[in-house]
Amino acid sequence: MIEIENLTVTYKTRSGRIRALEDININIQNNEIFGIVGESGSGKTTLAMAIMGLLPSNGFVESGTIKINGKDVLKLGPEMARRIRGRIVSLVFQGAMNTLNPLMKIEDQVAEPILIHGTANREEAIKKARNTLELMGLDSFTWKKYPHELSGGMKQRAVIATAMIMDPSTIIADEPSTALDVITQAQIMNILKDLQRAAGITVIFISHDLPLVSEMADRIMILYGGRPAEIGLNKQIMENSGHPYAKGLINSVPSIERRLKPIAIPGEPVNIKDPPPGCRFKPRCPIAIESCESYDYVPKEPEKDHLVFCKMYGAE
Repeated sequence: MIEIENLTVTYKTRSGRIRALEDININIQNNEIFGIVGESGSGKTTLAMAIMGLLPSNGFVESGTIKINGKDVLKLGPEMARRIRGRIVSLVFQGAMNTLNPLMKIEDQVAEPILIHGTANREEAIKKARNTLELMGLDSFTWKKYPHELSGGMKQRAVIATAMIMDPSTIIADEPSTALDVITQAQIMNILKDLQRAAGITVIFISHDLPLVSEMADRIMILYGGRPAEIGLNKQIMENSGHPYAKGLINSVPSIERRLKPIAIPGEPVNIKDPPPGCRFKPRCPIAIESCESYDYVPKEPEKDHLVFCKMYGAE
């Protein structure tokens, strides 16, 4: 289980400090697929990096806790944090197809985490790498290939194999289907689903694509400008969304079933360097009132497990 309480992450920049995430509170249960949705700059990748302890040098956790299996990883030393990465929580990086070393064969790259952690010798590591690649649908023809010799989908499978090689209990997939065609994207999603079911792992699935996340996730959190907009079960978000931003995302997607034209969300994404006071969605919100500027992000709970971070929710 991953328990995140009051998490605020800040970056130091030449123009001052920027809060990329502010007061995030979520509990991610074992064996579930937890989806995180938001526009570019909403804090999705920052959250993933904070969980992994891989924030860039100018980023730091200003406040809050991140507990993995009851241990606050923010209080662990570098060596203990390194042991958690890969063994307990693993990450498929955004733009993962470009993270492969062009000078290493695929089987060597997949085996590398085992050798770094020192849990097996090279022969054993290569054997497990090949078995894992085979589980990903990559046969012996690909094992000794270099990244440039594989298609985008094959490289993505190899990256997922690298993340899975240490048998982690949680895998964070940050935009794992970016730049893939629709068919390959579906294949990658099916691989993650099959892994989750077969191994009983937890998957944190990050994307800007709400329909894609809705096909995967048991629960969904929608982020906007580094703050939560709505958290709930898949059905609660997709069929009974309460936040204007969540509704806007749903209505902006073409739908044959609804036979409605997509409706764009007006305005520009929030400037995270200088966010508006109170609700960060207020400048674009169709139902905002002046007092939304003082909104304190105390959620409303229309039903169990469903949180809506909107001052106007339920108002006449």
